[in-house]
Amino acid sequence: MLTAPFYQYWGKCHQGDQTACYHLLAYHNLDVAACGYQLVKHNYFNSAELFEQIGFQTDENEKAASWFAYFLAWHDIGKFANGFQQLFKHNFPQLIAADHSKQYLTRHDSLGFWLWRDFLINQNEIFFDNYDEKIDSTLDTWLLIMTGHHGKPPELQNVYGSLAFTKQDKQASLAYLKAINQLFLTEHKLEQYPPYFFDKKLRKKFKRVSWLFAAITVISDWLGSNEQYFPFCSEIMPLSEYWYKHAMPQAEKAIATLPKSSPMIPFKDIATLFPFIEKPTPLQQHALSCPITDKGAELFILEDVTGAGKTEASMILAHRLMSAQKARGIYIALPTMATANAIYQRMASVYGQLYQADNHPSLVLAHGASHMNPHFNQSILTKDDNSQQQYKNDEPSIIAECNEWFVDSRKKSLLAEVGVGTLDQALIAVLPFKHQTLRLLGLQHKLLILDEIHAYDSYMIKLLEILLNYHAMQGGSAIILTATLPTFLRDKLLNAFYQGLTASNEGLTINQQAPFPLMTQLNHNGLIEQALPTRDEVKRQVKIDWITDIDSGIDKIKQTIQQGKIICWIKNSVQDAIDLYQQLQLKLNLDTDSILLFHSRFAFCDRLAIEEKTLYWAGKTSNHDIRHGKVIIATQVIEQSLDLDFDEMISDIAPIDLLIQRAGRLQRHVRDQQGNIKPSDKHIQANDDRGQPIITILAPIWQDNPNEDWLNSPIFRNTSYVYSNHALLWLTQQTLKQLGYIKMPEDARLLIESVYNQEIEPPSGLQNSFYDAEGKKLSQASIAEHNTLNFENGYCRGSHDIWQNNMEISTRLTSDNVDIYLAYIEQDTIMPYSTNSNYAWEQSRLTLNKRKWLKVERNIPQLDENRLEKLRKQIHRPNAIIILIEKDKTALFYSKELGFYAN
Repeated sequence: MLTAPFYQYWGKCHQGDQTACYHLLAYHNLDVAACGYQLVKHNYFNSAELFEQIGFQTDENEKAASWFAYFLAWHDIGKFANGFQQLFKHNFPQLIAADHSKQYLTRHDSLGFWLWRDFLINQNEIFFDNYDEKIDSTLDTWLLIMTGHHGKPPELQNVYGSLAFTKQDKQASLAYLKAINQLFLTEHKLEQYPPYFFDKKLRKKFKRVSWLFAAITVISDWLGSNEQYFPFCSEIMPLSEYWYKHAMPQAEKAIATLPKSSPMIPFKDIATLFPFIEKPTPLQQHALSCPITDKGAELFILEDVTGAGKTEASMILAHRLMSAQKARGIYIALPTMATANAIYQRMASVYGQLYQADNHPSLVLAHGASHMNPHFNQSILTKDDNSQQQYKNDEPSIIAECNEWFVDSRKKSLLAEVGVGTLDQALIAVLPFKHQTLRLLGLQHKLLILDEIHAYDSYMIKLLEILLNYHAMQGGSAIILTATLPTFLRDKLLNAFYQGLTASNEGLTINQQAPFPLMTQLNHNGLIEQALPTRDEVKRQVKIDWITDIDSGIDKIKQTIQQGKIICWIKNSVQDAIDLYQQLQLKLNLDTDSILLFHSRFAFCDRLAIEEKTLYWAGKTSNHDIRHGKVIIATQVIEQSLDLDFDEMISDIAPIDLLIQRAGRLQRHVRDQQGNIKPSDKHIQANDDRGQPIITILAPIWQDNPNEDWLNSPIFRNTSYVYSNHALLWLTQQTLKQLGYIKMPEDARLLIESVYNQEIEPPSGLQNSFYDAEGKKLSQASIAEHNTLNFENGYCRGSHDIWQNNMEISTRLTSDNVDIYLAYIEQDTIMPYSTNSNYAWEQSRLTLNKRKWLKVERNIPQLDENRLEKLRKQIHRPNAIIILIEKDKTALFYSKELGFYAN
């Protein structure tokens, strides 16, 4: 028989395979504790610095590591429940016998916290000498952290602990903890609770950083549960002996698999990062020369026109901030997967210059479809037979060096030294997602670079405010890049960061008449707003023309084709884009060699092909032969990320900031009259020979006093739905009619503020839509604030307990979308539409509005229920909708040319 009651309990079991395995619970707890000890001792993931925030000295790493290990040894106390022990069916008389009167109705993590509050907190023999009931809240937070080691805090309500634990189980847990106390009292000399248990300010800091301790706890548990490093030990020995003979040596081996931090190099000059830049732009020059404070977080907002070199300026600042020890890595957050993909490829050739030579800093692409990005896949490195992280030195095509530890799970992606991805991956850190703490930990000591801020709605902006607030509170710096930032939004972001920086609720006084271009810098010394000049070559003046009907636009397209130019018409809805595409084919007799449709309702594989074709036709490297007589009909998917250059453009009426973005793809590069790129000459400024750039806008007939039906004609019905604040469209039309052009940068503030200034009163006929939209924005912000976590309360579920109620929380208010997969049946086998061998099912997917789907689903063939459930399990998509097409035939609802067009 085993020599102590707590040795009779098993700790973990993997029943997914045919064979189950078990470890003694006491030993498993020490395995995890030893991993945590090593993480803190060696400051992995800046874990030792978390203890410095709560009062430990820089030379007290081992003491901090011991305290962390001590609490980690508690992490699986919920497994002492007989209800849990019954999960492992065995014939070992040495182990605890099953008591069938007990049940396992609550997870072991929540049972662990219940055991602490119901039983262990009343057992005086497990407390250190300076115990005082006043510190119970701090002990509670540690136990919430430890028992919540599976990625979310333990449940506090409806925990059926009495049905899970026997009296014997409770006594065994008590005996175990007394032994743990003895181990750490004797070997690690932890005889007194440290000062932060008693100091009010330090306790408050501890609650704030408890979310980061929770992330280190998760990593410790992952490492300590790896059977390769912690094999089953059947020998019974004192816990101190197991600690030194097994747990500690194996923990050293386990953490050796983690990637080492890459040492940074001091910033030298712009040529180190961007050797192709001969003369910095004014924005880049200021990024090179602006003062960086000695300590504390900083926020920069870079506002300038397209082509001003904002991305390069942000990397100059990033390197300078890293050199000043204000950041140890970077996360670049973008609005879409497409923009993230594009920046990832650009970063792959730059990020290595931030770190010392012969190091292997990790670069990770973080978004929902990163695994399907070919550029990312070729940069993922493999492990050798011993699971040690290695780098390929013989792969000539590799564009980046990624460590597989980071990329085998999106949960860990933000822990990489340099990350590029969607903003969503960062926003998850402030929402009740499982393992959000890992993202929070990953952002600590990272420079957060935010691009295309104008692309987000009020819900995401509120989430971003909360993220910036916590990031600043933890000493994190940020850079925001934008060409179209309304003053009210600039105020929100600056104040969110300022309040985190100063740990106060005081507002920041901001210049409401700021010039443009502008670099704003905020730190402990205050706010600096630096006006900047703009290079002549990136100044733009785009003339505005107006049309009020579709036929006028078709006539313009016909003329453009006859002139041998390329033209794009940006529609506001997918259905309008499809309808126009079909009209043009009929009226102008165009085939697929001359016209292309680009919107969001294509299967992923078809959308990639269309994106490539769009870049081929209208990208920077296209020439006269390629561009000649081409027409692209697109939706908003073309507004961001793609470096496109059209000779002519038509756009449906849209809010001013979006029209500025669209106009940025009109005569974007300097070309000759035939559309060929002009060779550059650094001594001579080249002029574009294509004439005055003109954007033609389809809009209603101008009305000085519009009524509520202003947008209700058939050609604007979908526009009125997509942009429900009709007053913004009217104000945009008013502004552009008065000016007659989009002139950047001189009129940037005027253009944006004439539409978005919150003091503007909309025309009486459009006030209903205006105030409805404003109410919706306030509602979105309120929902976001309700959904986010309260970091001040410490690692816990909080009063509204979103986790427990299983509410659907998202980084975007788009839960009304459904995932549809295209498939066909061949010889009674269900085959994905895509022929991609690696990701066929995911590349066969498209996203559709749920209301749209419910409207058309009855007319679309779908997989029967029996086979649907089997396939959902096979592709790990429990809510997938599978629609059936005939192979190599055009369906009545989908085609490569039109996408999903059922109406």
